[in-house]
Amino acid sequence: MNTDESQAGWDYRLVEVYSGRGDGVTVTIICNGKRIIVDFLPTESLDGTIEGPLIARYGAAILDEDVDEIDAAQQEIDDLIYTAGKRIFARLAPPLATGSQLGNLHSLLYPETISFRFATIDGKAELLKQDCDSYLEHTHPPLFQINNDLGLPKFSSDSIHVLEEIQGEGAITRVLVDGLERCCKSGEPFYWEAVAREADCLWKIARSKHALSIRVPKLTGLVTSADNGQTIGILEEYIPTDLKDLCTLRDVDTATINISRKKWASQIREMVHLMHEIGVVWGGGKPRNVLIHKDTDDAWLIDFGGSWTDGWVDEDLRETREGDEQAVGRIFDFLGV
Repeated sequence: MNTDESQAGWDYRLVEVYSGRGDGVTVTIICNGKRIIVDFLPTESLDGTIEGPLIARYGAAILDEDVDEIDAAQQEIDDLIYTAGKRIFARLAPPLATGSQLGNLHSLLYPETISFRFATIDGKAELLKQDCDSYLEHTHPPLFQINNDLGLPKFSSDSIHVLEEIQGEGAITRVLVDGLERCCKSGEPFYWEAVAREADCLWKIARSKHALSIRVPKLTGLVTSADNGQTIGILEEYIPTDLKDLCTLRDVDTATINISRKKWASQIREMVHLMHEIGVVWGGGKPRNVLIHKDTDDAWLIDFGGSWTDGWVDEDLRETREGDEQAVGRIFDFLGV
């Protein structure tokens, strides 16, 4: 979206479009550090409204799994919201001072939230402010249990400084904790189960006889909510790398790294084998989840949140040893070894 405000330093991003069956469409936007929720609610008649046909169009695209139509509808939704709300957003969520976009983790995970309902009034698109308590009830996690036999220190979310957003709205971040760079995993409700699985896998590896042979990030701490002290995430060792991950090999002069490909492939296969010996399934096998340490040129495995990725693990093999083995084989093919 090309806007005057974006050129003036605005941070305006559509981050989620959700549609339930017959429930309309709910859009989440981040605007200058604040979360804006816009509901497109179904109407009794599609006639004479802007939102009615758009809700129907988006719902049909979702049912048909028409990616191009979904993208087009989302773009139209985004444009409508911005056009109707730009003056409101300028007042309620003004641009932040230069360099202040990233603050502490708590403000990133739980930004001030403003909710609107999109409505057609006298043929014009309007955003009507509404109560957002029902939304906020679902933004904090259920009881989140992490095995802390390792005696990990706990850090409040408002004491953790965010250096970089790696994924999602705080799902994965590079942070500074007590002067040390760490990787933090926390975030929105859909991600909490994955965080718990990752913590469990890393804990099992750390307590195993193969702890020194399986190169995975070490757990270094737990993140607690500044609101209630509840555990909401984990801190891990941050792995320094010149290559972001194996996928970025295509952007590197292959002549300089071809000699390492066989070593990396062998290391990945051996580490997955050792993990299976101690009952740990990677569940995230793909090149993007392999980092190459910039100091040692060794492969490290990351992302133990589970699930599967099309093209690397078949869905019916998700979170199984067979799925890991399939992923390793395909990584070998990717590396050309």
